[in-house]
Amino acid sequence: MENSKYLSVGALTRYLKYKFDQDPYLTRVFLKGELSNVKRHTSGHVFFAIKDEQSVVRAIMFSRNAGSLKFKPEEGQSVLVEGRVSIFESSGQYQVYVEKMEMDGIGLLFEKLEQDKKQLAEKGYFDAQHKKPLPRYPRTITIISSETGAAVKDMITTLGRRYPLVSVTVINTLMQGPRSRQAVIDNLGYADRLENDVIILARGGGSIEDLWTFNEKDVALKIFEMSTPVITGIGHETDTTLVDFIADVRAATPTAAAEMAVPDQQDILERLHQSENHVSRRLAQKLDSSRSRLDTLGSYYKLKNPDLLYDQQAERLVNLKDTLDDRMHNAIKDSSYRLSAMKESVRYNTPGPEIRRGAETLMERRGQLDRAMRIRTGDSRKGLVRVIESLNSLSPTNVLLRGYSFTTHKGTIVKDAHQLELGDEVQSTFAEGSIVSKVTEVNHDGRN
Repeated sequence: MENSKYLSVGALTRYLKYKFDQDPYLTRVFLKGELSNVKRHTSGHVFFAIKDEQSVVRAIMFSRNAGSLKFKPEEGQSVLVEGRVSIFESSGQYQVYVEKMEMDGIGLLFEKLEQDKKQLAEKGYFDAQHKKPLPRYPRTITIISSETGAAVKDMITTLGRRYPLVSVTVINTLMQGPRSRQAVIDNLGYADRLENDVIILARGGGSIEDLWTFNEKDVALKIFEMSTPVITGIGHETDTTLVDFIADVRAATPTAAAEMAVPDQQDILERLHQSENHVSRRLAQKLDSSRSRLDTLGSYYKLKNPDLLYDQQAERLVNLKDTLDDRMHNAIKDSSYRLSAMKESVRYNTPGPEIRRGAETLMERRGQLDRAMRIRTGDSRKGLVRVIESLNSLSPTNVLLRGYSFTTHKGTIVKDAHQLELGDEVQSTFAEGSIVSKVTEVNHDGRN
């Protein structure tokens, strides 16, 4: 009889379930929280938990309600749910039976952001082929940001330190709030018309709501349409917005954006020093090579003995002249002999018509021969003159006639003061005559 006062677990659970089901505050509840442990059953039911900073409650959405969802429930989404609270008898745990669910505020924005990102990616807006290259040495940079923020001061300081040659223009812009979207779009267009070399769109860190302007699709499309390269530096290193995907270059922070926009003057100076050293080495190598070639040419045996340059040509000229004289002599002698023979024949015989014609032909031939000889002699003489003039231009004597001389020591031409010592006897040869002198002073540097 004493046991009659004890309830079974099932009885207690059924009683509590009855209480839950009868409580008007539990038959219609509205909850706000974050999804966790989301699982979609093959039956179409969705099992998950709803949590906030303090508590977690289990929930289920049956397939008849889950089919009307406008989004896909995923881990971490912030949602608004409507349903009833009851107890699941098998486990004795209470849970929310969700009838309606929608994304909460920022969650809706994230959902739209994902849709925009997917759409732009499919159209190729993020492809590398659309990225404009940054100039290596920009002359002008426009910064679009709030001029009261610390980010602008940091960027200007960084640009001045790294590359003081660049000219910087700051366009003060509203970077958060309802009116910031249009302000950013308008100032991007204005900056593009300035035709500067680079545009930096940047702002310091903040909440996701503060940075949401840069997740707007029309802001991203404005950047895509611009002709000037754009660097984005939005928020902190972990923040990534839609404009970062579409910009020509994405920097982790505003300061990093300034560093990417310009080269470092220290790197430039280092490269200049390296180039200077390289050019100096190449010039030294070229001079050494040219000096070695000059020394080789200077030791050429014909330059040491200038007579060898024209001896053979002079000898050949004499032979050609003798040959020409012999041929001219023989030709004249042969013509004279034939003429004498013709005269003798005419003297002892009465010339007939044939003889007269032969004589006339002979005289005509002699005239032709004389003219040919004069032409041949004239051409040969001109050629001879040219050869003589060519040899004469190469003659060391002509150099001496212009006031120069050359000096020898023990039969070797002296080209460098280093070849001589005090007391050496040297011979200087002029256009006419030569002298012998003794070295009393040697100046190696070429100065008196």
